[in-house]
Amino acid sequence: MALPQKVIEQLGREPPKTPGWSGQLLIFSSTIFIVCIFIYLGLVFGYQSYLRSEVQKLQDQIQVFSQKVPADEQAKLVDFYSQIANLRSLIANHAIASRALPWLEKNTQANSYIHRFSLDAATSRLTIGVRSKTMSDALQQIATLENLPEIKSLDIGSLNSAEDWWQFDANINLTSGYFNYGSGNP
Repeated sequence: MALPQKVIEQLGREPPKTPGWSGQLLIFSSTIFIVCIFIYLGLVFGYQSYLRSEVQKLQDQIQVFSQKVPADEQAKLVDFYSQIANLRSLIANHAIASRALPWLEKNTQANSYIHRFSLDAATSRLTIGVRSKTMSDALQQIATLENLPEIKSLDIGSLNSAEDWWQFDANINLTSGYFNYGSGNP
């Protein structure tokens, strides 16, 4: 039996191409690969030679400088720089005890005064004795100290009345290095 003409025409034609993602992915990855190769070649042959020439220029400048300045002056310059660097590190870590007085003045209530004061600036530890006119003033002074962000810990001794004054002792641990020169604190 013979096949109909329509079927013969359909069999004679090529099957239609179906769109697929694999061909597009191959083109995309090939493009990225070629771009990476061009970047690599540009770095190896262009930028690397530029960097080498810059290094050579700097080495030439160093050579010219070492010829202009004698070796003994270079050694003196290095010694002077190291002394300055050592002084900078010493000053940055130096504790300044005089910073405690403005801090206490700023954080002492109007009806309170400090009658005893001890400072260990290296550990940022203060021990103070406080006298206040009324119990309310003493409690207000304690509350002020408790709310200061620079205080790491606060230990309050007994609050008692003596000769028309209310008094208490406080051991204050400030944040580490609070009184150091480089800390930026007042």
